[in-house]
Amino acid sequence: MSVLMTDIQADIPVPFSGDQLDHGDNIRDPEQLQALLQKTSARAVLFYQGRIGIGAGGRPHRVHPSDLIGHDLMAPGPLFLGMEGERPIFAFSITKPEEFMPEQNFVSLRGIGGNMRPSDLALAGRAKSLFAWHFTDKHCVACGTKTVSRDGGTKQLCTGCGAESFPRVNPVAIMLVTDGDRVLLGRGVGWPEGAMSALAGFVSPGESVEEAAQREVMEEAGIKTKNPRYIFSQPWPFPAQLMMGLMLEAVNTDITVDPKELEDARWFTREEVLAVFEKRGEAFMRLPRQTIAHQLMRQWLNETA
Repeated sequence: MSVLMTDIQADIPVPFSGDQLDHGDNIRDPEQLQALLQKTSARAVLFYQGRIGIGAGGRPHRVHPSDLIGHDLMAPGPLFLGMEGERPIFAFSITKPEEFMPEQNFVSLRGIGGNMRPSDLALAGRAKSLFAWHFTDKHCVACGTKTVSRDGGTKQLCTGCGAESFPRVNPVAIMLVTDGDRVLLGRGVGWPEGAMSALAGFVSPGESVEEAAQREVMEEAGIKTKNPRYIFSQPWPFPAQLMMGLMLEAVNTDITVDPKELEDARWFTREEVLAVFEKRGEAFMRLPRQTIAHQLMRQWLNETA
């Protein structure tokens, strides 16, 4: 039997996790941030319309924050991502990418994420999630007045009532349902033909992640499950989800698809899944390495080897 070397090792974190920065929560007042921006060692990564600027070697392009003076920037201004040793790291969202590099150098993390160093991917994902929060949540949830960024982008302050708000993270259960040497995969509405993945759904108020996983599988595919087992989690910056990966065992195997949730759901054997991962089979489209569904399937292949 073929065995895959797992990606989930101590020195290879789940994609988008493994942030190595010290977030510097105690050095975020305006005077301290200004001093950090002026340090010779300071560096900033650049975003344009949610895409990150990539430079030499496929790494995020870095500039000194002073290089942004005189350029049009999107709110919230600089995000302070944290300290890389003694080096402050910031992120800016720009409006004219050609002033820094060709626009095509700004790429989606969905497309390039699998080719980035784990530490770079974690940094980029954190910045993307924070920018998305500032772009969408611009008004106070208490009184509706406009908010302003504080603490280097990790807090918003209402200019009316003074209420503080913080980045929202949405919990999602993603489940690999097993039946012996088979797994259940589904295709969402509007997905390309052949695209299949683990089932997933948001955790509802008052639910544990295990309860959410079992409920979602029953709702989407009509499969009752047992023995939910937490495997690992993944920050997913599209825009700000925490994907919690579980494996569950099927009680029944007759699939009843909810057409509002899925276009298709099927059982795949271990050999079919392994063939896809080894690029010698086409039972379904191979998921990108940066997705937690890919990592869950890889984990299951190793467990059942």
